[in-house]
Amino acid sequence: MLLSEAVYGLMLRWHRVFLQKRTLYNAVRLAFCLLLNPSRNTITQSIVYGGLEDDDWSVYYKFFSRSKWNDTELFRPIIEETIAYYPNNYISLAVDDTKIKKTGKKIPLTQYYLDPLSPSFHPNFIYGHRILQFSALLPLYKRLTPEPDNEDILYHVCRGIPVSVDNVPAVKKPGKKATPEEITEYMKLKGKKTLCLSFIERAHQLRHDYDAAGAEDKNLLIVADGSFCNSTVFKAEYERTYIVARCRLDAKLCFRDTTASRRVYSQEKFTPLSVRRDESIKYKKTRLYLGKKFRNVRYKEVRNVLWQRGAGEKQLRLIVIAPKPYKSYGKKQNYKREAYLLTDNHDLSAETIIQEYLNRWEIEVNHRDEKNNLGVGQAQVWNPESIIKTPALLIAAYSMMLLASLSCYGASRDHNYLPQPRWRKGSVRASCNDLVNLMRRELRLEETLQNILRLFPKNRVEMLVNQ
Repeated sequence: MLLSEAVYGLMLRWHRVFLQKRTLYNAVRLAFCLLLNPSRNTITQSIVYGGLEDDDWSVYYKFFSRSKWNDTELFRPIIEETIAYYPNNYISLAVDDTKIKKTGKKIPLTQYYLDPLSPSFHPNFIYGHRILQFSALLPLYKRLTPEPDNEDILYHVCRGIPVSVDNVPAVKKPGKKATPEEITEYMKLKGKKTLCLSFIERAHQLRHDYDAAGAEDKNLLIVADGSFCNSTVFKAEYERTYIVARCRLDAKLCFRDTTASRRVYSQEKFTPLSVRRDESIKYKKTRLYLGKKFRNVRYKEVRNVLWQRGAGEKQLRLIVIAPKPYKSYGKKQNYKREAYLLTDNHDLSAETIIQEYLNRWEIEVNHRDEKNNLGVGQAQVWNPESIIKTPALLIAAYSMMLLASLSCYGASRDHNYLPQPRWRKGSVRASCNDLVNLMRRELRLEETLQNILRLFPKNRVEMLVNQ
């Protein structure tokens, strides 16, 4: 099966999202055009690339601003497909937020944010949207066999598949001329519309979606960075959902008090840094998938830890990962930074939790593909509904393209893809550009790309939708 046909087959499962068939046709057209457009990825440029310039352009703009459909339901077929990749009793998800730069001061939901790429000695600000995304971490190493010549080498470690995306703007602070009523309203909204509260809401929604997809017997393990390691996240109540977050090295931790008093928290405090420096706690060694092959990882584990300010009386586990040595181009020995993890899961082994934390890097790959290769956020829309639905449609199409590539050709980059330049050393996993270029070639071989749906006639669409 062609990759474009597999992607199209997944998109046809959106018939449960859109009430009318013509809306489904427009969704598929726009999804293909936005996914394959090589120029600046605006709606106008995308429909021109798809050969739809003779149609009424307002139809495609109204598709985002006026059509009654929910952007979260676009990911329901994706969630259903990802369940098959988890053989164990848990599903691992990565969460992270990213910023999309905008320039128009009249665009809704925009705000100034701290630039994460700015140096520590000179923090900068960027203006744009803040996107909260969840990605399913598919453990491909549990389904594939290692190389026969070297069993330690297994290039296909993990693949991140976006399963949820949402625009989570911060509340704008009133100006100097604001009235007392505006300041009071700002203080109320400031505590209700935060990134962590949006994370909790989305976590509950994903739990409901996975239950509806048939994963009631599987727990959710959400891996987060330091921005989600706080009291708001850890003190929240979840149903069959657990958190793994990277904590600060100076977090004040303790054990439960064992004296005769009614005190809950022990007066003897310790930090993750002190645990790493404590020689009485020995390091344990394990071998995990990291950077294309098995590598030695050293860690320490402390159970039944209490974080008074962060998690209250909820018992946690502290996992300290030792710095990983490596050599740069010279002979100097360098070390990667150590990591400190806190989790409320007490069933999974420490090796499994560390492996999922290492797999979390795949969500950063998703952000790079979406912004650099696919142009998420380049669409010039000002309607509040369009601002949320346009990137959601593109990211959902991106997820379906990744899933279709795994079902058609597997995780390896084989002869089915376009040949690489001679100066490339040879990548072993198909990149986002490889998949997009392959789909462009397939559509170009069938017909000129005047209309996306000419490759798939409408009678075939109706037949598949009615199945």
